Amino acid sequence: MTSDQISQSATFFGFMKSVAEASVLLGAGLFLAGWSYLYGYYRGFGLSTDNLNLSVYSVLVRSIPVIMNWEFCVTLVAVVFALLIAGSFQVGARVLRNPAFVVLLLIVAGLLASRYASGVGRENALRDANLSTSTLPYVAFEGAEDVGGTGCAMTESNYRLLVHGNGQVVAVLPVDGAQKLIAPNLRVCIFQESKIQAMRIQVGLAGEHQ
Repeated sequence: MTSDQISQSATFFGFMKSVAEASVLLGAGLFLAGWSYLYGYYRGFGLSTDNLNLSVYSVLVRSIPVIMNWEFCVTLVAVVFALLIAGSFQVGARVLRNPAFVVLLLIVAGLLASRYASGVGRENALRDANLSTSTLPYVAFEGAEDVGGTGCAMTESNYRLLVHGNGQVVAVLPVDGAQKLIAPNLRVCIFQESKIQAMRIQVGLAGEHQ
């Protein structure tokens, strides 16, 4: 093998190593954003993400509402642009190559991104808790009726489906923002999947009529 071939091979493997490192970093960032979003969202309904048995795929998908937010995109572009400008100077480039500075930068970025994603989740939870703005689909149940006086009867027709999994179905009754309630309470009901015989989900179809 000639010296040119060795040099090309080293360059190729160096490039692949950089791609792999960037992919790992990107995946970790998306997971952090998705998990923080879910934490803020379900906390708004009084639920804990630890009990929902969420898959890695589900967590990664929930990062989309965060990264598609215009505030996040503008901030990311501004930070990248600032790093590029700093790297164009000799002092800045030397600082950016310092491993300790890179680790510190990643920690700070992770904390800020987590805080922002959690805030987006809380805002969307407030949106879905309001009857006029909720994007959750209607759901109706048929099954063994619970007579324990919990206030969560299956005959209720205004439930909105929040999450379905881990042997449970969680539904909510959004509050009516038009009514001036002194202390509005959101009712969250958890039904065991084994007691449900049928479940109807009703989703509105958006679009213009031809």
